[in-house]
Amino acid sequence: MTILTELWQQRWLFLTFVRREVTSRYSGTIAGGLWALGQPVLLLMIYGFVFRKVFKVGFPELGEHSFVAFVACALWPWMAFQEGVQRATHAVVGNSGLVKKVHFPHELLVFASIGATFFIHFVGFMVVICALALGGEPFRFAGLPVVLMGWLALLLLASAIALVTASFQVFLKDIDHMLGPALMIMFYVTPILYPTTQVPESVRWIVAFNPLVHLLEPIRAGLMHGDLAAFGQLTLFVLGGGAAVFAAVLLFRRLSDYFEDFI
Repeated sequence: MTILTELWQQRWLFLTFVRREVTSRYSGTIAGGLWALGQPVLLLMIYGFVFRKVFKVGFPELGEHSFVAFVACALWPWMAFQEGVQRATHAVVGNSGLVKKVHFPHELLVFASIGATFFIHFVGFMVVICALALGGEPFRFAGLPVVLMGWLALLLLASAIALVTASFQVFLKDIDHMLGPALMIMFYVTPILYPTTQVPESVRWIVAFNPLVHLLEPIRAGLMHGDLAAFGQLTLFVLGGGAAVFAAVLLFRRLSDYFEDFI
């Protein structure tokens, strides 16, 4: 039985894990799922105030778009990636009782955590984009195919990374301590709060090695300019991401045989 066949046969268990992941995050809270939308919106307001009102930063690349719209196009995909990787890193350790007692593909826990996080933030992303569009922001919805392909590539990248970090977290408890600072650094070296053209040319080649640049920039260009030129490039990223996830699953399964001894 191939890995893909086995995972497909377990799709209902995966959906159950996703539903449990979504409901458990907001059970007992007054605002429920609104917290998932509220945190990025609050960050967006803070960034807008600091950069536009305090530092009075102006980017001519924005054209007819506002700074808030510019940041929003990349902030929600980034939040999905960051939170997805961080949460999924604890997916195995956080479900140690289930892992010890029930036999099932343990990678489903990682996929469920990633899937739930991306679902929540994608819904928030669409709500904010539609709200900005109704407020007069001139988005180009003809670029939605690129936006969706970019989100898919980002989902696959996050899944591949999380499978590795989640498996290592079982044996090395300081993985999550290293992951936080690493993601914080990646946030600032990724053009989320600034255009890529603002990066000094002397170091721009270094930024080019950041895969998130090649995923977030097309999403932004697709929404702001209706640019579909990156669709082919993103298709290659999706194919590469699928291969990376498959390789990560193989590594995860090799290590999962020893999970019960270390959890």
